[in-house]
Amino acid sequence: MPIFAFHGVPPGEYSTVSQFSTMKRAGIDICYTLYNSNQEVKTALNAAKKANVKLIIRVSSLFTDTEGTLNLFKNHPALYGYCIGDEPNPSDFDNLAILAKKIKKIDPYHIIYINLFPNYVEPKLLNNITYRDYLNTFVQKVPVSFLSFDNYPIVKDQVRIDWYKNLEDLRSVSLNKDIDFWAFACSTIHYDYRQPTVSGIKLQQFGNLLYGAQGLQYFAYWTLNYEANWRKENYGYSIVDDRGNPTPTYNVVKSVNEQIQRLAWVFSGAKSVAVFHTGINIPEGTKKLYSVPEQFKFFTTYGKEAIVSIMSNGKNKFIIVQNKSLSENMRLEYQPKMRIRKVDNNTGKSMELSLLKKYNDSILPGDIIVFAYN
Repeated sequence: MPIFAFHGVPPGEYSTVSQFSTMKRAGIDICYTLYNSNQEVKTALNAAKKANVKLIIRVSSLFTDTEGTLNLFKNHPALYGYCIGDEPNPSDFDNLAILAKKIKKIDPYHIIYINLFPNYVEPKLLNNITYRDYLNTFVQKVPVSFLSFDNYPIVKDQVRIDWYKNLEDLRSVSLNKDIDFWAFACSTIHYDYRQPTVSGIKLQQFGNLLYGAQGLQYFAYWTLNYEANWRKENYGYSIVDDRGNPTPTYNVVKSVNEQIQRLAWVFSGAKSVAVFHTGINIPEGTKKLYSVPEQFKFFTTYGKEAIVSIMSNGKNKFIIVQNKSLSENMRLEYQPKMRIRKVDNNTGKSMELSLLKKYNDSILPGDIIVFAYN
């Protein structure tokens, strides 16, 4: 499962094998950074290669001398792709399309990365079109490798009411247009975003996966304080500090990434078949689970809020339940009525369940339980 750091290891003195290796140990193997020169890009690519990390690069020459820059870097083994935009307005789409097509013609093998707005931005930033139209227009015009958007849903320890609608829209466009999407988790203090926690990171990243995300992203890896605006907003407790030393968030992210990779055989390449919600408060734009899934004789969260996602991946099919609480365990009681396996979060291995037994599991805040069947 691709795991990506936005504002990763910065250029210059920190572009070292040691810093990229620290990132790699956290379970992050793709890094985006804004570079000031082609020499900075070259230095970073060489160091990243030795740490087995890939880079998505953005440098001014990519726009002023596209062909020359691509010919300089396109054969480097540490290159993952090119970033040509972040949170574009619809009026930017035509120019982005021109540049993307030019890049694809010169280098068809690396990805083109453009990150899109979330659904909670002011309508004027979307030229007053609907968010779904924003996504559809972008896909129709710009030949990107996948969709990316940056909704940070946990604000003042509460989940945004429109986050799941954002995931519904990305899932729908992804399936209709046959294009993957990548999604973010907020991993730094800034504005009204609090210090990252295990339950918060799990809620975000497993929520993304249950809606079908095929790449996971973190904002930000490096604690941002080298611009006045970032210092004003008190960025802190990113995955590493402003000198590249791990913060408490580092082990939080590392542990979640390890669990994700143990379950990569479930999620990587999976298709989202259906997504339902349980509980009293069903988020706008989502579907309520009204009946017991057909694979079970008995199945209940006892009114607690959860996601129930149905996914397929090759010969395997999955029912995955996520506890949507940030602070309380959730009880899930169930009894299968067909051959079904429960996947162990700690090992990624599965064990067949008895058809004669009723099970009672406790799901940690933000965590999941995975059932597999054929």
